Amino acid sequence: MDVKTLSRITKWMESTDLEEITWKNGGEKISLKVNNSPESHSKFSSTIEPVASPSIGIFRFARPGKAHNLKEGMAVKKGAELGVVEVAKDFRPVLSPISGCLKIISVEDGKIVEYGQPLFFIEPR
Repeated sequence: MDVKTLSRITKWMESTDLEEITWKNGGEKISLKVNNSPESHSKFSSTIEPVASPSIGIFRFARPGKAHNLKEGMAVKKGAELGVVEVAKDFRPVLSPISGCLKIISVEDGKIVEYGQPLFFIEPR
């Protein structure tokens, strides 16, 4: 499930009085449970690090003439080029901020991306 869809479902759920929902779409399934009671002091924490788009433009997994070999679950090193954002024939690199395991690829090749949009999520080692 991509981050945009998850964000829309979460926002919608906050606007209702529902406390639990299960979303199924093809082979994907996610269950969300909201505890709106005032005595709840739950905190969410994650070690997964987002990799954001450096600018507005068209995302490409590889520069022209280069091969794309990224897959979820593969190891990446700090500073590795994960892709590029094309802006008027200029290619701005999307670099890994940390070494770790590439957990989520939340962008498709050739899609328009916004500045700061999470493109990848990496679990540190």
